[in-house]
Amino acid sequence: MKKGKNKLIRMPYELLRSQGGFSILAIVFVMLVLSVIGYSMARMMATKQKSVPVVAHSSSAFVIAEGGINWAGKYLSDVVSWSSLSDQSKNLGNGNFTVAFSDYCAHGSCPEGGTNMCVTATSTGASADGRRVLASRFCREQGYGCTP
Repeated sequence: MKKGKNKLIRMPYELLRSQGGFSILAIVFVMLVLSVIGYSMARMMATKQKSVPVVAHSSSAFVIAEGGINWAGKYLSDVVSWSSLSDQSKNLGNGNFTVAFSDYCAHGSCPEGGTNMCVTATSTGASADGRRVLASRFCREQGYGCTP
């Protein structure tokens, strides 16, 4: 029995040892696998590279929309009467924003109650293919530059 067992263990070793060029075949196989992996990674990087401008334009549009909200805050602080606000468009950097005013409510008639005058400003920022929309609610209390 021992003799047969040793023979079975030695047989694959001898089989591999007697095969000329086996290591070359293994190297070619490993290089083929690495080449396929390298090609796949190069294709993925090229695809990701194409999506970078879309992300950049979207980020720029967000910043421009945020600039529109900031501009609306300043604009509303300068305007005495909010009852007849109209949409405003401005250029900012390589894009533009449009601010729309809605949901105006006068002192005491706001859903929030109290003595506030409120309006919602919605800013739409655009930069190339990117587009972002931000909204903010602006309120001011009676007595701060406004009359009921």
